[in-house]
Amino acid sequence: LAMFGAPIFFEDHREKAVRAGLKMLERLKEFNQEQCERDKTQLHIGIGIASGKMTVGYTGTQNRAIYTCIGDTVNLADRIEEYTKEALRPLIIDNYTREGLPDDIKLDDLGRIIFKGKNQAVNVFAVRGE
Repeated sequence: LAMFGAPIFFEDHREKAVRAGLKMLERLKEFNQEQCERDKTQLHIGIGIASGKMTVGYTGTQNRAIYTCIGDTVNLADRIEEYTKEALRPLIIDNYTREGLPDDIKLDDLGRIIFKGKNQAVNVFAVRGE
């Protein structure tokens, strides 16, 4: 789980999140090439990004506190990550994230999906790592 825009807000948090996801996939590709050369197991990941309001703060004890987030946006990101396996696309985002991206980030519209725990379908997009 990664958060962008908390605890300090910045306008381009959606772009930063997507570019971080693309960088993760780029590094994973390099790692897997090395694994292949060594005849080792390759890894695959799915990244789901949702943007919106959430509750953030510290939880735990005084000796072991962590900064975390909860809320509908967090749950949606988790559902989108799960959907990456079905869609066979490693990086998928919601529409609100898409609205905050510059034109140089290329997307494929995957349509409207009804996720567990949601009453309405969510428009999702696969990010192309070109």
